[in-house]
Amino acid sequence: MFWKKEYPPTVVGCESTDEELQKTINEIGCTFQIVDNSTRWCAYAQKWAYEHDFDLIHATSFAYMVSLFMTGMGISAGTEAYLKEEKLELDLIDFLNKIKGEISHEDDQVRNMFEHIADVYMNHISEYEYATERLSFKLTPSEMKKFQEVDGKNNKEKFKNLIQQI
Repeated sequence: MFWKKEYPPTVVGCESTDEELQKTINEIGCTFQIVDNSTRWCAYAQKWAYEHDFDLIHATSFAYMVSLFMTGMGISAGTEAYLKEEKLELDLIDFLNKIKGEISHEDDQVRNMFEHIADVYMNHISEYEYATERLSFKLTPSEMKKFQEVDGKNNKEKFKNLIQQI
C-alpha cells in the first residue's frame, strides 16, 4: 500500500457510482466486476482512458497502473507484452517518492500521482512501448536521398525524428 488510508476515485474527481462505472466498463467490453476499491479504481481508470481516446492496450495498462498505485493492488490484463510495465512502475515509484517529499497532504499526493500517470500515458508512453510493428515499402531514389538527409544514426531513428514533427 502506498498511502496511509484508502482513497476512492472521488479524490480525483470521479462522480460516477459503482453501478454507473460497471455499466460503462461493460459497454466498452471489460469483463471484470467492481467488488472492492482496486476494481473500483480500475473501472474508473478504464472509463477515464476511454473518454480520452486511449486504445485498448493503453487503456488496460493505464487501468492497471492506476489501480496499483492508488490501492497497492493492480488489476492486470496482460499488457506487459506491449509495454515495459516494470520500467514504468519503477519510474512511477521514483515520482511517488519525489512528491511524498514535496507535498505534505496525502490527498494532494494521490491527485498528483493520478495526474502524473495520466500524463505519462497521454504524452510519454512511447518511451515504454516495445517495438512490435513493422513497416515495409519502397521509395524512389529521390525520396531515399531526402530520407537519408533526416537526422538520425539509422533508419529507425530517422523515421522517429520525422514522425515527431507531425
